[in-house]
Amino acid sequence: MSEAYCNRSRNAVLVKDEIGKAKPSVYDLPPEGFTFGRSEPADAEGAREVTMHWASHVPRPKPGPDCQDFRKLNRAAAKSGIRHARDLAEFRKSTDIKLVPPGPLGVLPKVIPSDVIPSFAYGTKSRPSTPITHVIGNQYATESEEALAVHYRVLEENQQKQERRLIKLTKASKERIHEARQKMKEWRNPQEPKEPFKLTKFKKVTSKLKLPGGLRECASAPALQRLPDEQPEALAHTVPVAQAAG
Repeated sequence: MSEAYCNRSRNAVLVKDEIGKAKPSVYDLPPEGFTFGRSEPADAEGAREVTMHWASHVPRPKPGPDCQDFRKLNRAAAKSGIRHARDLAEFRKSTDIKLVPPGPLGVLPKVIPSDVIPSFAYGTKSRPSTPITHVIGNQYATESEEALAVHYRVLEENQQKQERRLIKLTKASKERIHEARQKMKEWRNPQEPKEPFKLTKFKKVTSKLKLPGGLRECASAPALQRLPDEQPEALAHTVPVAQAAG
């Protein structure tokens, strides 16, 4: 069996593929420009309608006095011998049994706002949506920059008004300032020297120590006395001697 015959046979087992190429198809496929699948009809709601329109919730209507009581209708139909759905539909059209709301059992329920106002909604009201034009137009950033500039301007004006600069003192500096003020106060308002403490029995006792030559400071101090005015020559000879001794 030749290779050309195998390729023309369109048999999936006999058809051979070439090296480096895809195996040829043995099925009758549409041309290359054909698109597989089913085309979907255009959607009436696009992205704009979906994002810009909010579908509010519509609650299910509560059963009222106009509703039929299907349980009683089915029981009445069974008692009448109706067995088929067609006969049951005709029986419902000719027989009208209204639904009787059940009475309250025990304590009467509390009246809630939705019982009085059917359109009443519970929860916290959400804030209004942010205008997209303000976001795209950078309006919020501009307002923030202006508010920040005003804040810095007021802060700078307050700093300029404060002429005195508050300096935080340490404990040592406060102590030195206190001592300086105390000394200045003592210098301006000098106090009388206090009398040294003495016992009462020694207050009237006089000194009995007499130093020779009238010295009051030290016994080793030189005896310097002013000579009379009649002896200027002796003074002239005495001063160099004292200087030489010194």
